[in-house]
Amino acid sequence: MNAFRRRGVGPTLLDEAIERSPSLEITALTGLIFGHDEASLQLFVRAGFVHRGVLPRVARLDGVERDIVIVGRHLV
Repeated sequence: MNAFRRRGVGPTLLDEAIERSPSLEITALTGLIFGHDEASLQLFVRAGFVHRGVLPRVARLDGVERDIVIVGRHLV
């Protein structure tokens, strides 16, 4: 997985999802992001997503309880 980091794959895939969604009659997108993942949070903010809420300590990653941040964007 590290081979794909910092290569622009995330922004490309997110832009594609945003672009194709209206043709699939999808009017809003929601993202669930680990709260400590600043790079992913910034990616979604730059793409126009806004903070919708936090699910505190609902996930365990590498033995650590993590928050999940909910972000969303309306497309129409």
